[in-house]
Amino acid sequence: MTDHPSLRTFITQNFLDDSSGVVAVLGRGADDLVTPDRTLRDAALALLALPRTEDEKLTGALLDALRGFEDSTTAGFHELLDVTGTPHPVGDVRTPAWQALAYWAYHHAGTLLADAALVERAVQGLRELAEAVVREAWPARLHRDGTTVLDSASSLAQVAVLTLAARATDDGSDFFDTFLSAAAEHLESFGSADGAWSHLTPRGAPDRFHGYRLRSSSLAALAWCSLHERGHGKALEQARKVLRHARSSHLHARGRGFWDRADAASQPRVDALAAQYGRPDSPFPAKLMGDHALLALAARTLAGLTDEAEFSELSELAEDELHRYTDTAVGGVFQGQGSWFSTPVDATVPLARHVMVPPRSAGAFSVGNTAYVPFHEKHAETQLLALLALGDRRPEPATAPTAPARLEPWPLERDLSYVSRAPLTARDIDIPAYLAWLRSTESGLGYGLTPYPAPLGLRSDRTAQTFSVLHVVSDLMALNEPIPHREKLLAGIYATQNPDGGFGEQPGLLSEAFTTYCAVLTATVLEGEGYDTQRCADFLEACQHPEGAFGNAPGYPGDAWHSNLATLALLALGRRPLREDDLVAYFVSCRNTDGGYGNQPGHPSDTFATFRVVDTLIALGLRPPNLEQTVAWLRGLQTEAGGFRYREGGPESFVGSYHAIASLYVMGSEPADIAACRSWIAARQSTDGGFGRTPGGPSETTDEGFIAIQALHMLEGKLNPYWAVIMT
Repeated sequence: MTDHPSLRTFITQNFLDDSSGVVAVLGRGADDLVTPDRTLRDAALALLALPRTEDEKLTGALLDALRGFEDSTTAGFHELLDVTGTPHPVGDVRTPAWQALAYWAYHHAGTLLADAALVERAVQGLRELAEAVVREAWPARLHRDGTTVLDSASSLAQVAVLTLAARATDDGSDFFDTFLSAAAEHLESFGSADGAWSHLTPRGAPDRFHGYRLRSSSLAALAWCSLHERGHGKALEQARKVLRHARSSHLHARGRGFWDRADAASQPRVDALAAQYGRPDSPFPAKLMGDHALLALAARTLAGLTDEAEFSELSELAEDELHRYTDTAVGGVFQGQGSWFSTPVDATVPLARHVMVPPRSAGAFSVGNTAYVPFHEKHAETQLLALLALGDRRPEPATAPTAPARLEPWPLERDLSYVSRAPLTARDIDIPAYLAWLRSTESGLGYGLTPYPAPLGLRSDRTAQTFSVLHVVSDLMALNEPIPHREKLLAGIYATQNPDGGFGEQPGLLSEAFTTYCAVLTATVLEGEGYDTQRCADFLEACQHPEGAFGNAPGYPGDAWHSNLATLALLALGRRPLREDDLVAYFVSCRNTDGGYGNQPGHPSDTFATFRVVDTLIALGLRPPNLEQTVAWLRGLQTEAGGFRYREGGPESFVGSYHAIASLYVMGSEPADIAACRSWIAARQSTDGGFGRTPGGPSETTDEGFIAIQALHMLEGKLNPYWAVIMT
């Protein structure tokens, strides 16, 4: 049985303020407000998605909230109101799609309330907007005056929304005939050989930097379906084309769900150049639930028109991911899922944050010279699109896997009184240079990811972070170096604890299992006790799911990666997981026939997930099943160069190699060629003393330094086995 509210109820109870304004971003619910500002897009979507025919009171309240965006001096709407309801200067633009949504919402409200004047006002406003857009060659953004072009590129998503809004408000006049014909012609101009570009340049050429976007393709398919219903002859074939391309190019081949973008070659990839020189965006692909909602809606609409099973199946795939990212404890839909990429095209490690997003993205937090959005936030837009796509559903929580045969015990001496049995051999790397680099990351009450105050490119800066403090402390202790200012470091860590008991990356940022692990382990090895351990344990325990796994935050989908971090943090607190048998069953269900483990049941094996599973089982005092097969699988991934492929047939990976080495070490084994592995790691020390993922490249972060120092200790057989288990 589920006890959380349905999606519609969750939205009305949590996202609507006292005046029925729609706040932009929440944490888990209304008592965890992240971004109280209001956007025109959300207000319009709320009016389109929430009211039922009999909800006259709610319709009126949402209509009044939308009217609060009206610009009293020029035609159209402000696009951003601050927390007080005052128009914000950056919202004084005219984004055609958002303006069209607002008029569409007026038309919908007028229909529900039988208000002919409001319907007529919506039609007239949309006509004036459409005339301006066509006259100015379909620009991406206009000035507040409605005529001056601010961005003359053309957006597929915006043209699609304008088309859908025009169809919804179509009064049968010649104007709409003319406009929809022009919209269909312009939609065709986005076409590529097998899909539809997300943007055109001001000259009308494909914007190859921006490539393809799942949201744009889904909206385009919906627009084509709508044009088909109006008699456009080629519409269904166009809809098929863009959705087939979306499935083939955006699908996460080794996992589930769909990436939000693909490059000009139709491949999801990390693209620093596009982020730097294209339209403002993160360079990292992500799986966004708002996009999945639109994909599900588009595929289901097309399936209904064609009765073609491939589109019903596509809709189900998108819906399944929406269900998986639904909070089955308190309700609502999380924003999505990201990944750390071993290469520009290899998504390897689950990342519960969208990193390097543009400043002032909804729900974003800035850490030094970059910004990120926690994926365990709940955005109003995501909830409303999911409601439009799924209806008012309430999915059941997952159940625990069948319990495996009882695992054999694994004796483990839990001794953190020492880190290394002997000093690291100095011949492989320049230890003094690395220590100088490491110490220069000191910043305020902690350590940053690099020593550089304000670097360019994608390099991190020196802003103190919980994650980096753990790395620096780990390496200093492994190298038997003193820890300066212990009390200062601990004070900085304690300052990141939130009222929910978890810890954030910095003070004031949202709690995560990941950053909580970093804080707890730092405090543990520094023997600090000045934080609320009970509330911390409560937060971690709330991250566990009915199927046994832990997510990065309460309610957020679980996986092997975050289950490992949460379990180790609980053990460091002197606790054990509340539902340990279910957790063990989950881990065992991640095992594959090759002996490796996937990050979730059914995922293919990789070294990242394999370490997380075997490490947690050993930390719990259990022998991983068929350990010898897992060891053989891992050893078989080592290349002649000395590093490890992170998966069979995959590329060598620096971080993946660490996980392979650590997996073997905690299971009492070692790589087949230790000397080559040591040389392979040593070659990645940069001239400034730090380490990077590629030989001869620049140093990267304290993460790469941690990998090198800890792995070299393991390759020499010197690292305390329990340290290797718990300090990951």
